[in-house]
Amino acid sequence: MTVSEVAAQWYLRMREHSQGAPEREDFERWLADDPRHASEYESITRAMQRMSSPDSLSSLADEAEQHAFLAQEAKRKNKQRRVGQLFMVALLCIMSFVFHQQYLDWQATPVMQLAAQNPVGQIAHKTLDDGTRVTLSAKSDMEVTYYRHERHVLLREGEAIFEVTKDPDRPFIVETDTAKVTVLGTRFAVNRLDQLVRVSVDHGTVKVEPKVEEGEQEVVSETRIITNGQVVEVYPNRATVLVNRPASDAFAFLDGRLVFDRADIDEIATTVSRYRQKPVRAVGKDIRNISADINIRDIEQFLRGLPNIAKVSIKETPQYTLISSKH
Repeated sequence: MTVSEVAAQWYLRMREHSQGAPEREDFERWLADDPRHASEYESITRAMQRMSSPDSLSSLADEAEQHAFLAQEAKRKNKQRRVGQLFMVALLCIMSFVFHQQYLDWQATPVMQLAAQNPVGQIAHKTLDDGTRVTLSAKSDMEVTYYRHERHVLLREGEAIFEVTKDPDRPFIVETDTAKVTVLGTRFAVNRLDQLVRVSVDHGTVKVEPKVEEGEQEVVSETRIITNGQVVEVYPNRATVLVNRPASDAFAFLDGRLVFDRADIDEIATTVSRYRQKPVRAVGKDIRNISADINIRDIEQFLRGLPNIAKVSIKETPQYTLISSKH
């Protein structure tokens, strides 16, 4: 044992025994053996007396209470700081989300809207807010919506020619049910037929891609980039095909002409119906590879003469003119 430990033991034993106890002599001898014994015993006695006095106990209690208070305050402040940090992070996340939603709402707010429906037999010319010029073929229906980040046209029916004003920050997009055409500045035509969508470029460059609706199974298809004089057809199965035909044919109706290049009877029926009050329907087996260049004013003559250039017959009903394949 150390001198301090032995002195502490003698202190406790002497508190429990009277002055004349037998152990008193052993204690006295221990004190006399070494000056350090008496010095250490006296130091322990003073310390114990201080601790046992009311003032000392009160002071110690105050110190303990103060220490506990300071420790509790430190914990509280640390907790407040952590809560404050978490609150700031949450607030920043909420503000970022709100600002992002406001930005998306701002972008999604139209700055210009136009709906145009052209009756049978009439061609319409329109100039949009940015200077883009649109020629809408007969019996055509489109909806134009300009946003801050893009210009959008939905071609619901028919055919249209677009001369697009360049705006790199706002691409010009034309959509049908199966095709999406994106340009920056060019002159092109989009023809929505029953069995396909045909895109013809006079000059410039456009991107043609099949349109896949939300929830529709993804299909393997190819995006086409076409330029001066090229033509792409998009089919219901979303296939995109670069076809060998003059792009200028798509613009012929501006001169009062309709040009058919290896067309089938469905395309002929749809096209001539745009310029005829009584619609034309194709029935029976599909007949293809019909080519003709006619004046719109001569549609009736063309229909009467169609059996001379293709294996079809013409039949009139109260509602329709029917083009039927010959068996």
